[in-house]
Amino acid sequence: MLIPLSEARKLIDNTDFRKAPTKRKSIYDAVGEVVGEDVYAIKNIPDTNLSAMDGFAFRVSDYKKYGELKIVGSLHPSSSEIPELKEGEAYYVTTGSPIPKGADAVARIEASKIMGERVKFVEEVFEGKDIKFVGEDISEGSLIISKGEILTPYHLGILTIQGIREINVVNVKSCVIASGDEIVPYYENGKIPDSISPILLYLLGKFGESKYFGVIKDNKEEIINAMKKLSEECSYIVLIGGSSMGDKDYSKKVIREMGSLLFEGVAVNVIKRGGVGVIGDIPVINLPGQVVSAITVFHEHGLHILSRMIGKEVRKFSYYFLDQDISVKHKMDSVFLFRTEGVYAKPLRWGTGLYSELAKANAFGILTRGKTYKRGETVELQQFLI
Repeated sequence: MLIPLSEARKLIDNTDFRKAPTKRKSIYDAVGEVVGEDVYAIKNIPDTNLSAMDGFAFRVSDYKKYGELKIVGSLHPSSSEIPELKEGEAYYVTTGSPIPKGADAVARIEASKIMGERVKFVEEVFEGKDIKFVGEDISEGSLIISKGEILTPYHLGILTIQGIREINVVNVKSCVIASGDEIVPYYENGKIPDSISPILLYLLGKFGESKYFGVIKDNKEEIINAMKKLSEECSYIVLIGGSSMGDKDYSKKVIREMGSLLFEGVAVNVIKRGGVGVIGDIPVINLPGQVVSAITVFHEHGLHILSRMIGKEVRKFSYYFLDQDISVKHKMDSVFLFRTEGVYAKPLRWGTGLYSELAKANAFGILTRGKTYKRGETVELQQFLI
C-alpha cells in the first residue's frame, strides 16, 4: 500500500535507527567525507591586529593634532617584536604585518607624502582604516564547520591555520547489494551490468565504509540468506531491485519477515516503489531497479535515514525560479529532475530510467499533480549529493 510522503517522513523521524559512529581522521585524508562533529575555532584569526595595506600605521588623534607624523621604524609580517606607539609617531607597515600597539589606522603608501623623516596623508583617515583586527576573520570559539557538512578542500586552509589536524568523521558501515536474474555485478562483462550500485557506493563512501556484495538472483531464499549476512556485517543496508509487485519481487516480503517494513512505498511518481524497513536497529532501504527512481529514492529516504543516524540533517533544500512552464499531467504528485544555474532551475525530461537526464541533473523536486507551474514561479528542490 502506498502512503503519503508526509507520513513516510514521519515514520522515519519516529524510528530508532542505529546511531552512526565516528572515526578520528587526519583532515588531509578526510576530504569528501561527512564531518561527525561541530568544529569550533580554538584561536582568533588574526591573533593580533594586522595591516591590510602597505602604508603607515598611526594614531588618528595624533595626526589630527599635528597634521604630520614622525616616521620612527618599519614592521613586516616576520616582525616578532611589536613596539608601543608614542605620541606623534608613525611606523611604515607592509600588508600582513603587525601594527604597533596603540595605532588605530593605516594610510596607504600611495596616499602618503613622505618628507624626509616625516609623513602626511592625502586621503581621509579615520579609526579602524585598513586594519585587520584580532578575530576579524575567525573569532575564538566560533563554529567553523558544522556536523553533517562534507569536508571540502577549502576547509583545509581554515583548519590548518587553526592548528586542527584531525577531526571526527562519520563512520557508517554501508552495504549495497542488487537482486535480479538479468543483471551481473558492475565489474563483470555481461548483457546488463548493475549500473546503480557504483553511484551509491560512491555516495555512501562519504559517510564511512561502503561495501559491495554483488548481485543475487530473484529468489526468496537467496535474499533471506543475503540479508542475514548483511545484518551481521553492516549498519546500513541498501537492497536494489525486487521492490515492485511482481511474482518475483521478494525484497519487501523478506524485510517484513526478518524485521519490520515501515512502508512499502509512497504516493509520489518515480519514487513510489521505494520502501524502508529495519532489521533490529539496522535500516534497510529497498530501491527500485530503474536508475532515476533508485537515486531519487536514496536522496529522499536514504539520506533522511542517514540524517537520523548522524543526528544532523545532511539533505540540502533550496528554492529556485523556474526558467520555463511545466505541467504535471500524472495521476499523482511526481518527481522531476532539474538542472540549476544560479537562482534558476530548468526541468529535464521526465522518466524513471533516463541515464542521460540523471547525468545532467543536480537537483530534484516533487511537484503537485494536475498543476501547471509558470515560468518565474518558485519551487523547492533537493540538491543531489556530490
